[in-house]
Amino acid sequence: MEPIANAIKLPPSTEVNSSGRAANTFKCAKCQDRGIVLVSNSLAEICPCQQQRKLERMLASSQITPAFRAKTLENFTLKNQPPVIQAMAQCAKDYAARFEQIRLTENNWLVYLGESGCGKTHLSMAVANILLAKQMPVLYFPHVEGIKELLKFFQQRSEANINSKVEEMKQVPVLIWDDLFKGRERPTDWVLELVFEVINYRYLNLLPTIISSERLDYMLLELDKAIASRILERGKGHTVIVEGAEHNFRLQ
Repeated sequence: MEPIANAIKLPPSTEVNSSGRAANTFKCAKCQDRGIVLVSNSLAEICPCQQQRKLERMLASSQITPAFRAKTLENFTLKNQPPVIQAMAQCAKDYAARFEQIRLTENNWLVYLGESGCGKTHLSMAVANILLAKQMPVLYFPHVEGIKELLKFFQQRSEANINSKVEEMKQVPVLIWDDLFKGRERPTDWVLELVFEVINYRYLNLLPTIISSERLDYMLLELDKAIASRILERGKGHTVIVEGAEHNFRLQ
């Protein structure tokens, strides 16, 4: 380890380390970007900045946009909202609060189904942001954009890119699949097989998953019983179904 800095400290703007680098050029003046802080000649400890950098890396890898990072339980509007919307918010709060208790259990998925514009994505993102703040790795996968990207790889015959993305979705500690099966048309067999591969892996390995979809439970079952039954089983206790255009915030 490098020796402890001189006892006579220079002003912050001109302080240098043993390599002659000015202190004000470091991202962290405390550890001078080493990641550790010397406590004594023989003892060092991890600098607090490492936790922040880890969180920043996790935020970047989560693929959650800056706008979605602003979604919280606190800024979700509940005033004058009907019981089902209140239930959605309460479900999100309960899931986030009890995550450590339920994360390895069989009912560790959060599922929001139904009406567009009722707050499914907002609450999913709010929970994701809470988990990220606790340094739990999260991956956000918006169905429409994500499938388009995978289809592009497929058309380019880039099997490596497809496999890499699918493995990431299967393995990440928490997956948020937003707007699953969005669209009027029936998904192709290729899409159904891909969704089943990811859902089934996470189902078998008890990996927490947050799913939102405009399709109701019976619609998912009609579309693909194997996929739907796994989602509904793992979501027991944390599933809310919203029916009716009156719950669409965008139309109010």
